[in-house]
Amino acid sequence: MPDYKMDVNGGLGLSDYSNIFDYMGVVDRNDNFTITLDSVDKNDINIITSMLKDSNFSILDEGINQTGKYYINANKQK
Repeated sequence: MPDYKMDVNGGLGLSDYSNIFDYMGVVDRNDNFTITLDSVDKNDINIITSMLKDSNFSILDEGINQTGKYYINANKQK
């Protein structure tokens, strides 16, 4: 079960959401995927968590890590 990681630096634009969506497609069933965001905006977090849930991911954990960045850790179910 591989672990996939994606770091997003700066604010999110439309192309960033597209890149996140494309990268989510690489993740297989039962794999873990962690997105780390440099810039925390509640609307961005809501959009990303919705994208994950709509793509059969379960959110395992999210919050601020020790370096002050926001992270979302998810696992693909199907």
